[in-house]
Amino acid sequence: MSPTSRVDVTCDTRAASWSYVTKPDFLRLDRAIGAVMASAVGDALGAGYEFVTAPSPDNVVMRPGTLTHEPAGHWTDDTAMALAVVEVAASRGTLLSDDALDDVAQRFLDWYRSGPLDVGNQTRAVLSRAATSSELRAVALEVLADDPTRAGNGSLMRTGPVALAHLGSDAELARAASLISALTHPNPLAIDACVLWTIAIDRAIRLASLEGPRAGLPMIDAERRDQWAEWIDEAEANDPRRFSPNGFVVRALQAAWSAIYATREEPQHLVAALRRCVSIGDDTDTVAAIAGALLGARYGVSSVPFAWRFGLAGWPRQYRFCDLLRLAVLAARGGEDDDQGWPSTTSLSDYYRQFSPTGLVATFPVDDAVTFGDVASLPGSTADVVISLCRVGLDDVPALENELVWLLDDDGNADVARVLADTADGIAWLRQRGKSVFVHCVRAESRTPAVAMAWLIRHHGRSVDDAIAEVSAAMSTCRPHPSLLKGVRESSTLPPFA
Repeated sequence: MSPTSRVDVTCDTRAASWSYVTKPDFLRLDRAIGAVMASAVGDALGAGYEFVTAPSPDNVVMRPGTLTHEPAGHWTDDTAMALAVVEVAASRGTLLSDDALDDVAQRFLDWYRSGPLDVGNQTRAVLSRAATSSELRAVALEVLADDPTRAGNGSLMRTGPVALAHLGSDAELARAASLISALTHPNPLAIDACVLWTIAIDRAIRLASLEGPRAGLPMIDAERRDQWAEWIDEAEANDPRRFSPNGFVVRALQAAWSAIYATREEPQHLVAALRRCVSIGDDTDTVAAIAGALLGARYGVSSVPFAWRFGLAGWPRQYRFCDLLRLAVLAARGGEDDDQGWPSTTSLSDYYRQFSPTGLVATFPVDDAVTFGDVASLPGSTADVVISLCRVGLDDVPALENELVWLLDDDGNADVARVLADTADGIAWLRQRGKSVFVHCVRAESRTPAVAMAWLIRHHGRSVDDAIAEVSAAMSTCRPHPSLLKGVRESSTLPPFA
């Protein structure tokens, strides 16, 4: 299939939710969102272990920040600064113009002046001395002149979103990564690291490959290229725990890549690698944020466990999961919405009327605090959490908490069984915390019934056939796509996330 060909539409909900998204673009957007989301998750995961005794990988869980003292699931300076980058990429469609760079610099200053508790030493040295955004680059060079050995990891931790703005052009990627790094970290080694990681993320998003930092070696100055190749070899040849402490940018890159490389055969690679990052110790949030950007770019947001991504928060204080998703999509699309105005539109209700949703609402005797329905029943929902299986407008969801699950109504999903299993487990996880839940797609024909089936199987003891029969009886619209039914059956055997 060529990158511009359309996906065959096999049912009304498929047409309703993704009619202008090609199959390759759908998967690339999954991975672009993943680059932002998994980095934030890695940051929040590592925040609970920063500069304390390193845990074993199996014991790594979300917990309150050791330096920030924020609740579990809150990101730190790593993601706050990355969001400054992705905001500008989303609004301007580039990171190469002077205006874009000034905007990023201003957002860095806005964040710093908000009084964050966790700020890297080199970042603080620059941001504390700059009065305006326009002088940030000059101040960074002055700080470097005071100590030419300064090469901290503070620009590598935020470089993930840089790739989204210039996918497909190594020259533009290298230039953008260099310019964004130089706002606070102009040391050539810091710039090199950002170039290498940005190009690795580009390859992961566009080609679904995990070539890693070697992909960017041709863009590194020839006099340092062989040294970087040796450092990459060293990361692959050694236990990740060797790369601690990791405040130095080279050690931070080695730690992140070593953890990714060491866990490459694990069935849930993203999860295993992030836990391994944290188990290295020292600057755990930064190493996990760096690795998360590349892992998410390879495996997509659909590979990030619901229990880790739900409730993500940090600076800016109003941002949640769907805000990160919206910004990532806009950045990857050059700042432009799709033909229906998504993800920026306030509402898609008028657009969805053409598909005649009936207002269907269904519950099951096992738990009436979990409701399934179509988009027409969304405005009347009183649930604490809405899980959307289709696009929604900014004002379409009445609940304070909204999670969008990246799922197609055809065979184009990256891992449909894992997505169904994780969404079903996410519903159960929310219920354990006393949250009521509403799950919907456009017409409750395919995705919503499939999620309901997986939930009944995994958490209420139903056999696959019994779950299919029970959901079909409760939802008159139930006509799941064959690939989703296959995913339901496969999801029944997958282990739960732990």
